[in-house]
Amino acid sequence: MTTPRSRTRLSRTARQTGLSLIELMVVLVISMIIVGAVFGMMSVSEGRKRTTMSVNDINQGGMFALYQLDKAVRSAGSGFSQNWPLTYGCRLNVNLNGDQILPLPATIAAPFTGLPAQLGGLRLAPVLIVQNGTPLATGSSDVLITMAGNAGFGEIPAEFSGTAPALAGNVVNLSLVNTMTFNDGNLVLVADRNDAQGNVQPCYVGQVQTGFTGSVAVQLPLAGAYNASAGKDGDATSISATGIAMNLGNVGAGNLPGFAVYGVGANQTLMFYDLLQSGGNGYGTVPLADGVLEMHALYGIDPNNNGTISWQAPTGAFDAAQLSNGSQTAAANLYAIKAVRIGLILRTSLPERAQELIGSASAATATGVVSPGPLVLFADVPGLSYTRTLQGAEQNYRYRVFETTIPLRNTLLQR
Repeated sequence: MTTPRSRTRLSRTARQTGLSLIELMVVLVISMIIVGAVFGMMSVSEGRKRTTMSVNDINQGGMFALYQLDKAVRSAGSGFSQNWPLTYGCRLNVNLNGDQILPLPATIAAPFTGLPAQLGGLRLAPVLIVQNGTPLATGSSDVLITMAGNAGFGEIPAEFSGTAPALAGNVVNLSLVNTMTFNDGNLVLVADRNDAQGNVQPCYVGQVQTGFTGSVAVQLPLAGAYNASAGKDGDATSISATGIAMNLGNVGAGNLPGFAVYGVGANQTLMFYDLLQSGGNGYGTVPLADGVLEMHALYGIDPNNNGTISWQAPTGAFDAAQLSNGSQTAAANLYAIKAVRIGLILRTSLPERAQELIGSASAATATGVVSPGPLVLFADVPGLSYTRTLQGAEQNYRYRVFETTIPLRNTLLQR
């Protein structure tokens, strides 16, 4: 039997079970604080993770870009530097499948559309720097042109045997002392002696006829996709009896010559253009590395050939157009180039946070920006450093600066 006292005790017990409204609100507030803290930590962690990954990406992109440029510059001049007084600055005549691909056509793919006007064609050189060769949305970037053969032991120049080239149909026959270093499919550079004034004469690229085997035979037939019987300066028969022939490599065998143009294009991409179109890309450009905002370069010159290098901007006598005028002075200046110093500015692909500036518009002070700048290349070279200021939204990205000095081995060997 339930007494009044027991009913009161049961009622009090029932009222004491569960959470009160105040207790529930306290729990909710604590939970919200914990959730906010967790999400805050996650946000900070994700932000740091994104920053780390973005910086790692441009670090890897910069290293890969320098690796590609190092390969090209270090091998520049291979195959034709042995006869630099005759080859440096000769105007290249290259006809591929009936299409005159060198000298440069009137227009080529972006970002190199301005090169034909800047150079007025293209001449043979181990390396050329075209200052501000690729104008960008903000600032500008240099263009690097490198040329190298890839024939290995076959890079020894072959002298003409005293007879000028002869044309039979579309076949250009070269009379050489011997043809042991040539095989079918090889690309051959044919150059002439300088004229009476010392000016470098036009040169031609032809392809050894299919089925030919190098031997002591003195006749080297040029007949292939690369046709030496046609060119802007005539054909290879214009070469005198004292000319020379140099092996540049073999397209079919995979040892492609490296005649290339490098520059920064849209979307912060380092682009590559194959001047001989030996890789099958035609007039199109190929992306090599992303994250590259700008590229700038200096020449390391040794005009006295005594092993002392000084740095030279690609201006004045070392402007790309001056180095490409075909004079003996230009050839000597090309020979004086013993190294190239390259600087890259890389930028992450995404901004990190909004810009916060205080102060006047003329003297703003960055308080919340990621990279206030400026960025400096070649800071240790008096008078030749390059400074890139950062303005507005540019300060919300992260940047890295890469520099390297690359020797021209083949030019150094000709001392």
